[in-house]
Amino acid sequence: MYWMFNIFGLYAVTLIALMAGYFGILATLIGMTGGSSAQRRALATACFAVAVEWLRGDAWYLRFPWYTPPHALAQSPAWIAPSHWIGAYGLSFVVWGIAALTAFGKLYYALPLLALPACSFFLPSVEQPTELAILVQVEESYQLDSVLARIPYERVDLMVLPEYAYPMGIDGALRSKRGPAALAKRFACPVVFGTVLGSYGEPGFQNVAAVLDAKGNLMGTFPKQRPVPLMVDGLPGKVRPVFRLPEATLGIGLCYDFDAPVIAAALVASGATVLLAPTGDLMSWGSVQHLHHELLVRLRAVENDRWVLRATTSGRSEAISPHGHPSKYPLEIGETGSLVVAFSNRDTFALGGQTHYLGPIAAGITLLFILLRAWMWWKARPSAKAVA
Repeated sequence: MYWMFNIFGLYAVTLIALMAGYFGILATLIGMTGGSSAQRRALATACFAVAVEWLRGDAWYLRFPWYTPPHALAQSPAWIAPSHWIGAYGLSFVVWGIAALTAFGKLYYALPLLALPACSFFLPSVEQPTELAILVQVEESYQLDSVLARIPYERVDLMVLPEYAYPMGIDGALRSKRGPAALAKRFACPVVFGTVLGSYGEPGFQNVAAVLDAKGNLMGTFPKQRPVPLMVDGLPGKVRPVFRLPEATLGIGLCYDFDAPVIAAALVASGATVLLAPTGDLMSWGSVQHLHHELLVRLRAVENDRWVLRATTSGRSEAISPHGHPSKYPLEIGETGSLVVAFSNRDTFALGGQTHYLGPIAAGITLLFILLRAWMWWKARPSAKAVA
């Protein structure tokens, strides 16, 4: 987590201490299961781990859903294949449960972990992509016009620009002679771009993705649901619209929105056939942060059986297949330019995307466990009369 110092400076010490506190809670809960059988301890450990992951990643303002077993395993997409059926929380439950059973029982109990990548053979097939999209990667907004002017014309179905591509506001973006409206007309395709409603940094502003149709008309905006904690990132959105086109239904999540499972799952449940992720990761945050952030989007692709198109400020911009495989030739970290990627629209159902409720369920069971242990301690304590 050393890269957090690039973002928050010395405040990162507090955040890292908070992260350590979550693992301290988990260790304490596991310790409270002493005396139980290995099987019961393993089940309890898996439940506690998912509860703590949900608490720190999805439950309150300081959300941080990074550094979980699925996040680590996403480096090799075959290992996260089970999340298609059981989601990220379910996969965490399995990994923690097997690890705990191994620690409290026998070493050979770890062998079932080897079956995880075998699940990739049972994933639904992915058809040959039939659609094309242009992804734009640029960090400095003053460079945007020149980057867009250099994009050679070809027939594409969609264009996606990064988060905060037009930080001056949506009205200024639409008035720009070389802006997204002109881009939509030039390529005769819908354009999605990051901008703001209101004035950036002013009270009440919102970080949004705007969607234009192929004629440059504004179809609507998607407000960022989960602004990045401790940063100037606007008010959280209250609605989660999807955007219906003749051949597709777009589901959009801005950057942090797709770090945890809930929002992507909600968009797919509303009919999204492809997921778009305009993202803002600054180069000053370091390459490790970029690499870690990219892995989370692979989980959303596998959970929901959808292509994810990720256009970032500084990398990596890429298409991610429903099996979690990223583009073979993405726009790498630190590059500026554009990239044509292939994708397809899908209307399949994947159970994994809808299992995000496993987090709060595990938290509820953990709370009941704590209350039960507190009640048992209260009942077992020496009474004042007995002590006298």
